[in-house]
Amino acid sequence: MVLEQKNDVARVGLQTFHPVWFVEYCFVLFGRKEATAILESDISPPPLCIGLNTLKADANEILGRLSQDGIEVEKIEQSASTYKITKAGKPVIKTDCFKEGLIHVEDKAESFVAEAASPAKGMTVLDVCCAPGKTTTHLGQLMQNEGLIVSVDYSKRRIAGWKKEVQHAGVKIAEPIIADASNSLPSNVEADLVVLDPPCTGTGMFSRLPSFKWRLTPRSIDRMADVQWRMLDNCAGYVKPNGTLAYSTSSITVEENEMLVEKFLKWHAEFSLVEISPRRGSPGLRGLDKCQRLYPHIHHCNGLFVAKLSKSKD
Repeated sequence: MVLEQKNDVARVGLQTFHPVWFVEYCFVLFGRKEATAILESDISPPPLCIGLNTLKADANEILGRLSQDGIEVEKIEQSASTYKITKAGKPVIKTDCFKEGLIHVEDKAESFVAEAASPAKGMTVLDVCCAPGKTTTHLGQLMQNEGLIVSVDYSKRRIAGWKKEVQHAGVKIAEPIIADASNSLPSNVEADLVVLDPPCTGTGMFSRLPSFKWRLTPRSIDRMADVQWRMLDNCAGYVKPNGTLAYSTSSITVEENEMLVEKFLKWHAEFSLVEISPRRGSPGLRGLDKCQRLYPHIHHCNGLFVAKLSKSKD
């Protein structure tokens, strides 16, 4: 009876446990059918995955030890070291592999950030908004512990957690800086690659963190986009000529993603969008096909947006 008395937007909000304003937002951005699928996917969290730490052991050795502990996994297509947990005889965090830093628990989307950035051995990398440290450790693994990662976050508490994560993973090339990334950094680093994963509304993570949806208002999106813009604009100055800037959020909104990239390209003509490999997601919106989006209802993971921007020589 209650549902019958509600309009369509309010009814979908009740059925999928979302605020009415966010349902309406999704209807406008994605259309009713796609939006409803996205909202329904938030009811159940996607499967957990693990990342193998090949800095400490060979992948086959890690998989063998997991098997002995009753942990069965399935490799994620197009990912170098991410596996979906299909069966667990015990909690993964209770295994020796986890305690020794041979694996870490993650969402499938998390692994894509570093892989999309595609760092190489010997690079200088600026990792902005680095805590809690999973992106840093994945970057260090892809770089095979050769080069330099300068990792930035704004608080001593967050950097303390980052240090534990990095040490546990055996990454030896990362150096922390405590700073607000929306202002000039206390470093003259010139980076081959800047990775920016700024604070966001978390609208792609409602299935794992359902309380987030009730903390947001329509104004939250614009306020967060302002913070992200200051960081993105500031990061441009730390990219070397011929270098790359990788930008990502765990949000499905367009204001925090494509609209911000469009603004960045207008302000920084020396940058251009480049293709991301591997192509694991759907094309970006607003014609930005080189960007990629992961959606909970399609890719069975947190929502994610990734853009990769290349700086010209001059």
